[in-house]
Amino acid sequence: MTLPDAVLLGIIQGLTEFLPVSSSGHLAVFQYLLGLTQPMLTFDVLLHVGSLIAILAFFRKQIIELAISVFAPSREPGSRRLLGLIIVASIPTALIGLGYKDFVETQFESPAAVGMFWLLTAGLLFGVSKMMQGSKQLRDITIPDALLIGLFQGVAILPGVSRSGATLVMGMLCGLHPKAAANFSFLIAIPAILGAIFLQRHDLAGVMGPDGTATIVGTVVSMIVSYLAIWILMKLLQRRVIQPFAWYLLFASALVLFALKTGFHI
Repeated sequence: MTLPDAVLLGIIQGLTEFLPVSSSGHLAVFQYLLGLTQPMLTFDVLLHVGSLIAILAFFRKQIIELAISVFAPSREPGSRRLLGLIIVASIPTALIGLGYKDFVETQFESPAAVGMFWLLTAGLLFGVSKMMQGSKQLRDITIPDALLIGLFQGVAILPGVSRSGATLVMGMLCGLHPKAAANFSFLIAIPAILGAIFLQRHDLAGVMGPDGTATIVGTVVSMIVSYLAIWILMKLLQRRVIQPFAWYLLFASALVLFALKTGFHI
């Protein structure tokens, strides 16, 4: 992997981890197009570390309030409840991730599967864009809401199914305002990404191997672009704009399937 490859993949990870278009799908497709056929688990995990740092930075005030609620619940009762809901949402995600991740990766993680699941994600986004009238805020989320959103986050282990898109869709189906749905989606991404990093912790020992510099640069790029992507999405969802992402996924799916048909590589 060259340094330009790492920068490109860092940009792709940063943009697609939080915009509802599937980062795992984009990374799989672009690694194929770049001819990077060897497993890149360490690199992919560290790109997600960059995205995790971006979440912590963007929502730092809210995360500090959540931390305070653990030690001083009387000061932050609303935050303590929200923390409980984040834990509840993480349960189905963890069960699905631990139970089916290896099977999904071996059976379905291919550019062709990504193209097909992009179509599914596009359909979900098109559907929910027609009913974006929810007004519930974070304080209104119920335990069943959290479980359903967490379930959809777990389903996003399928390559090409966007984690942010799936949780955003289910949040809005539960009646949340799009911006509140995105806020909760980002918060429950923290334990999900930490869990993925923990599962791949043994692979991280080789981070300073032959591609060590490229890996670090890709991680930093991912962090910066992820922060920008979060800001963009929150602005768009404040105005209830989501349909353009569905159109993009339709176009991207068509391009991927065409590239596979013709054997195209960069």
